Amino acid sequence: MKRGRIAKKEWMRLAVIVSVIIIAIVNLYPFHPLEDVINFGLDLRGGVRLVYGIEGADEMSAEQLQRDIDQVITILTTRVDQFGLAEAVVKPMGADRVLVNLPGVIDLKEAERLVGQTAILQFHNVIRAGTGADADLGIPGFRERILRDRKGIPYLVEREPILTGAALDSAEARIDPEAVGRFHIALEFTWEGAEQFITALAGLNPNDRIAITLDDVVISAPGITASIKEAAARGPRGVIDSTTITGDFSRDEARILAISLRAGSLPVELIPMEQELIGPTLGRDSIRMGIITVVTGFILVLLYMPIYYRLLGLVAVFALILTMLIVFGGLALFGATLTLPGIAGILLTIGMTVDANVIIFERIREEQRAGKSPRAAVKGGFDRSLSALADANITTLLTAGILIVVGTGPVQGFAITLGIGVIGSLFSALVAGRFLLETIGLVTALPAPALEG
Repeated sequence: MKRGRIAKKEWMRLAVIVSVIIIAIVNLYPFHPLEDVINFGLDLRGGVRLVYGIEGADEMSAEQLQRDIDQVITILTTRVDQFGLAEAVVKPMGADRVLVNLPGVIDLKEAERLVGQTAILQFHNVIRAGTGADADLGIPGFRERILRDRKGIPYLVEREPILTGAALDSAEARIDPEAVGRFHIALEFTWEGAEQFITALAGLNPNDRIAITLDDVVISAPGITASIKEAAARGPRGVIDSTTITGDFSRDEARILAISLRAGSLPVELIPMEQELIGPTLGRDSIRMGIITVVTGFILVLLYMPIYYRLLGLVAVFALILTMLIVFGGLALFGATLTLPGIAGILLTIGMTVDANVIIFERIREEQRAGKSPRAAVKGGFDRSLSALADANITTLLTAGILIVVGTGPVQGFAITLGIGVIGSLFSALVAGRFLLETIGLVTALPAPALEG
């Protein structure tokens, strides 16, 4: 009965080991190229690094500043996610700054437009429109203001907008059927927004114009057509998805504008503090040197351990290979980003895995010198090593956790790989390594050192 319980425990241990290996392999498939399997950080892949300050931060209370930063991060995260930048990082930097890392982006100006655009959309009744940039529309009255389009042409509009971007449910960039190679923005109103639009149209006549503005710049000023009036007469359903913004947009301009409108406007003005374009050449050099360093250290350990520890060294080789599989599989599974400091964390993991095995192997040798049988020496060696390994690795794991929570950029990248590496090295040494020695039968082939004395 006892042997049955032991056999069942061994099978469960084997099932866990095999499951871990399979999960890691599945997440790493197809293995190459590595940058398609694991998210590479800005320092490895290249891209854009932006740091923004908050306008008026010195005049805000700590609570208001925190609320604004949280809202800015939420909106910017939505923007970059919708733009297809799944590996982008948007996070607070200090008390009053926001850090944005956009791996793979090579156009600094495009990144600045995507991130920094406040995207306040408004619809204004047009009173008069200029015919050129030098047109004089007079001095605006108390309820009027002058806005200009991207070519500098002025528009005298009513100061209060008849509609804002809050009335929108969605916005999509679409090919303009009337202009080859150009795009427009198709707007979809909420039900309440459609009702507001109908109310605004009721006071307008055909050929009256509405200025559609983004951040007080006139994007377009279409005239009210009979078809729009007819759509409004059919109720909210008639206008809820039939309005477009035309403005001779390129594909990228239309796409960024649509994303900004969907994500909403920023609650505060962002002040550019740092803009840095990290070239892909630096990333390739970092990857090559990092891989060379990791592979060199890995091979040296693989050669040294069997020479010094013989059979035990082969167990250490297996444990090290399994640890590396767990580290890279964990990065892929959780969508973590591998950075250059993260590669340093992998190197440290190699050392920690070797250290754990050395501690265990030396305890086994001590048990053998005390005259115990190979099986008893293995059991005693693992039991005596457990407390030392637990103390050291749990402390390291807690430190890595703290760095992940409070750290940013390179520090966080290092902590992520270190944390996964600690878990992997403990599993490989205490579970997989012990299984090989106790269950597979390798323990019977252990050399028996001569007793001291």
